[in-house]
Amino acid sequence: MEERASPLPPPPQDSNSIPQLPDIGHGTYVVQVPKDQIYRIPPPENARIAELHRKPHTKKTNRTCCWCIVFIVVFLAIVILVGGFLSGLFPIVLTPKDPKFSIQHFLLQSKPRSQYKITIQAQNPNTNVDILYKGGEVSLSLKRQKIASGDYPTFSQANQNSTNFEVTLKSSTTKLPKEVEESKKNVKTKVRVTFSLSINVQTQMKMSLLQSGSRTYDVNCQVSVDSLAKTTKVVSQQCETK
Repeated sequence: MEERASPLPPPPQDSNSIPQLPDIGHGTYVVQVPKDQIYRIPPPENARIAELHRKPHTKKTNRTCCWCIVFIVVFLAIVILVGGFLSGLFPIVLTPKDPKFSIQHFLLQSKPRSQYKITIQAQNPNTNVDILYKGGEVSLSLKRQKIASGDYPTFSQANQNSTNFEVTLKSSTTKLPKEVEESKKNVKTKVRVTFSLSINVQTQMKMSLLQSGSRTYDVNCQVSVDSLAKTTKVVSQQCETK
């Protein structure tokens, strides 16, 4: 019998040869990447290390904020100290004169309720010092009995300047005092009445950057009017400032 020839062994595969890829349909692409270029998700140890590196930055930010707060507090403290020093220095460097007051006009209104409209003049005799009037109280008395009161206005007054302002003093009772009622009714024969006007006002002196602390003035005026009828004239007055 005729012997069959044994099949030839398959040719050896080259290690550098590119392996055959399965048949893939048209329009599909396959990309091969070497193993040493494959990037993996970092392990948890790396995440902890990165977190530790971030914490010092937070501490630096907190330190910066603390320094800002310290700077602001120190700055405000310096401003307060300088302001207090200048306020204390004001009466030493300067001796400001007290304001002067006088009564310009006096009027009694009985309807609908009794009230006194009085025009007062405030004079600043100082050369370089301005005066700030911060308000206060004005009261009118007759024979040491308080009969009306009102508010002192708030305003600023330049140096060597005079300011006229009107105050409205409302009666504390519905009935007028006997002397006031008599002077009001006698039109032909004028009946003279003497009042006591008291002013309590809070002020502050200022010259350029120097500013004094608050000071309260008590002013007492003895004022006499010829009549409380239709026309009233101030016949005498004397004001004292303390």
